[in-house]
Amino acid sequence: MGTFSMYGHGHVSEGIAASHAAQEASRASSQAKSVGRHLKELEANLAKTLMICEALWEILRDEHGYKLDDLHSKLYEIDMRDGVLDGKNKRKPTNCPNCNRTVSPRHPACIYCGQVIDNSVFTIS
Repeated sequence: MGTFSMYGHGHVSEGIAASHAAQEASRASSQAKSVGRHLKELEANLAKTLMICEALWEILRDEHGYKLDDLHSKLYEIDMRDGVLDGKNKRKPTNCPNCNRTVSPRHPACIYCGQVIDNSVFTIS
C-alpha cells in the first residue's frame, strides 16, 4: 500500500477518475442518441426520396411510354460517367477553368480563386 493510500488519499484520486469516467460515459451516450436521431431523419428522407423517384418513374412510364430498359440504360450511362460501374457517380479531381489549378471533388469551388466548379443540383456532399 502506498504512502498516500494509507491516509485515504488514494480514494480521492479514484473518485476523480470515476467522476471523469462517468462524465465521458454521459457524453458518449448523448452523442450516440444524437447520431441515432440523425440516422432516423436520414432514413426517413431516403424513404421519401425513393417514393418520389418511384412516382416520377411511373409518370414517365405511363404518360410517355418509357420502358424499364430505358431506365436501366440511363442508370448505366450515369453510373459510368466516372468510369467505374459501382452504383455511384463520383466527381474526379478537375482543373479550375479560371486558374488551371487542380480542384478536389470534395470542393464545389476552387479553393485558390473561388471559381464555382460544380453547381449541379445532384451533388451530394
